[in-house]
Order: sequence, then C-alpha cells, then structure tokens
Amino acid sequence: MSLLEEVKQAKALHKEALFARPNVVGVGVGYKQTRGQPTEQLSVVVLVRQKMPLAGLLPEAVVPQEVAGVPTDVLEVGDLRSQQVRTDRWRPAPGGVSIGHYRITAGTFGCVVRDRASGMRLILSNNHVLANSNDASPGDAILQPGTADKGQNPDDVIAHLERFCPIQFSTAPSTCTTAALYAEIGNKLAQLVGSQHRLHVFRMNPQATNTVDAAVARPVDDSAVVDEILEIGVVDGTVPAALGMPVRKSGRTTGLTSGEITVMDATVNVGYGGGSTVTFENQLLTGPMSQGGDSGSLLVAGDSLRAVGLLFAGSNQSTVYNPIQAVLDCLSVDIISGAAVSKQAVVQSAIERAQVVKQIYQEELMRKANVIGVGVGLRHQGGMRTDQVVLVVMVRRKLPLASLAPEDVIPSQIEGVPVDVREVGEVEAQRNFRF
Repeated sequence: MSLLEEVKQAKALHKEALFARPNVVGVGVGYKQTRGQPTEQLSVVVLVRQKMPLAGLLPEAVVPQEVAGVPTDVLEVGDLRSQQVRTDRWRPAPGGVSIGHYRITAGTFGCVVRDRASGMRLILSNNHVLANSNDASPGDAILQPGTADKGQNPDDVIAHLERFCPIQFSTAPSTCTTAALYAEIGNKLAQLVGSQHRLHVFRMNPQATNTVDAAVARPVDDSAVVDEILEIGVVDGTVPAALGMPVRKSGRTTGLTSGEITVMDATVNVGYGGGSTVTFENQLLTGPMSQGGDSGSLLVAGDSLRAVGLLFAGSNQSTVYNPIQAVLDCLSVDIISGAAVSKQAVVQSAIERAQVVKQIYQEELMRKANVIGVGVGLRHQGGMRTDQVVLVVMVRRKLPLASLAPEDVIPSQIEGVPVDVREVGEVEAQRNFRF
C-alpha cells in the first residue's frame, strides 16, 4: 500500500471522530504546512472554522497530533457556505454584506463588535446606514439585506438599532417656519416679476464638526451574525493608520478592494443629500476603493487582521474613513476576536460561580479555627499564579492536617469550585501606634 493510500485509509477510519469535535468543518488529505508553507509530509488535514489556543479548548475538542500513525494538520478555513452574493439574505450574516435601517436603501455590515460594559455582540456600521442620519430611534428595525436589495420589514429584520453617534450638520434643510414663509413670499414675488431665480432656506452651523459617522445594532438572535468578514476573516483589535499603509475593505457593492493610506488628519466637507453638508476632522483617505452601498465597510490593514478605519464616504477619486479608535470610543465598543472573548467568557463564568459558592459557604468557613478571610482569586502553585479561578481561604498559619480537628479541615473543593489555602499571618490595621 502506498503512503498516500495509508493516509486516505487513516482519514476514512477517523473521519467521524474528527467531525464530532466542535469547530471542525472538514477532513481531507494534504501536505502538512509549517509556518504557512507546505512541506513534503502527507497528513490528515482537519479543517476548522477558527484556530484556537490549546489552552482555550476542552480536552474533547483537541485535534490529536496523529491518527493511526499518520500526522494531522489543522487548517483554518472559516465557515464554508454556498457562494451567495453580498446583496442576498445571509443567516448567519458576516461582515461585508448588505444591511440598513428599514427607511434607507442599503449600506454595508462592517463587522461584529462587543459592548464594553456587557460584552454583548453588536453590528457595526455607519449612522447614515443604521440610524438614517440621526432620523431614527433605538429599537428601530435593521434589515439584512437592505431595502434596495429587496429586504422586507419584518421578514428580514436581523437587528434593532442600539445607539449611534449623532451627526452635527454644517448645513441642513431649515425647520424655521418664519424663514420658510419669507422664502415662499419672495419666490411668489419673483414669479410675478418674471424672475427665474428662487430662494431656498437652509439651517447653517459653520462651527459644527464631526469625527465619526457610526452606529451599532443589537442582533435579534446572537447566532444570526458571525465574527468573520467576507474575504478577510476575523479581525482582532486595531492598529493606527500610517501614510503608505496597505489596506483593504470588504463591501456590499465592490466586494474586496485594496489600496493604501494616502492622506491622514484630513478635514473634509461631505454631502449627505438634500442640500445637507457635514464637516469631518481627522479623517483618513485612500484612492478609489468604494462605490455607493459600501458605506459601513471596515478598513483593515493589508498585512494583518487589525482594523484601521470605518468607510463612510467617497468619490470617483478617493474614499474617506473615520479612524477606527474614535469610532469604538464614541460607541463604547471593542473589536475582539471570538477566541479572546471565549477565553474571557470562560474566566468570567468561573468567577461568577466562585462568587456564588463564597456567598453560600463563607460563614461556615470563617467559623473554622485559624481562618481569617474568604475570597475569590487565581490559584498559586509553586509560588506562581495560574489562570485557574479558585475560592481563596486565608489562614493565619498553615497547619499539618493531622493537627486539625475534623471540623476545621478546609476541603480541597466546594460545589465543584477548587479551594486554595493561603497563609497571610495576622492581619492588622496599618496605623502608627507611636505618639
């Protein structure tokens, strides 16, 4: 039997067991890769949605280093799905597809972000995409795809508007009835005398400036969206822009395009239709990378999965972006990969469980001789801190087990929460007793 046949047989024998692991989407045969480069070693290739640190995996989720004596290789491929177009209805929806407030045409779903306070996953795009340029309220329906792409309310509701950064308009249609009346009288007089000129009334605010055009929406179901951006992947964190930096974006209209940062710290006047103009400060510019409908696309570094900006405007010669950190700070959100969040979630869950156990058992523990405190912390082993969340029982002095009465023995775990006993000595108020 040839080596290739042996590898195929190992794959066939272990295919079902490998598929049973969470995160696995495929199994095949190929050459093992090292640092992203193929070698000449044949292996059973396990395709996963996302590579995760070994420490963040449960034992049953770990892919073995070999099966039937044949080495394995783990290859990240994302979520495999039929080749839909970006204006289709996507469930779950990735970044880079059509989305919009139910009263606008369509923009782009930028990416998934996470609320700084709650950790909740939210959809990021522009104010003028998700909040109809300020003319919206929290809770409004967000459609995927947008109405321009045949999205229907309520059938295609994917989220509800959560919050937005208000846009300050430099010029906008007037809301003053006196000015409107003055213009109406003036235009009638102009008509009577045969003039071809007419008066139009605008509200002016020359001092109004902005940094971001941004909003977030809460998915109706957390499983309705994925962290991935089409043709880019899962973005983790941010990187400051730099002149000449290679960048890319994934948008509803023009798909994946690339370019470089040509201008930074730009002050620009942007038209918002209907005679409205908005001034933006500290903006980023690239060459032409977008068309109408790409608003809301995330600008990503060309050489890493780090966010740089949020696309919101453009022309045939240039595309304009908000700096990403300003966007995140205004909305109080972060761009964090699923792997990082998963680890944080595991730790937070363990902390919450330990806090419940502490509350229930702290009186009983404090009654034990030698115990002076109970808390929640990380286990220490060999003088080094680990990542394991434990119930910390503080004692004046560690004593041999044989010298303790049965009722004073501290258990190694309580309700499944491990216990760490720490010697802290006598705890006293830190004051100076000298007069």
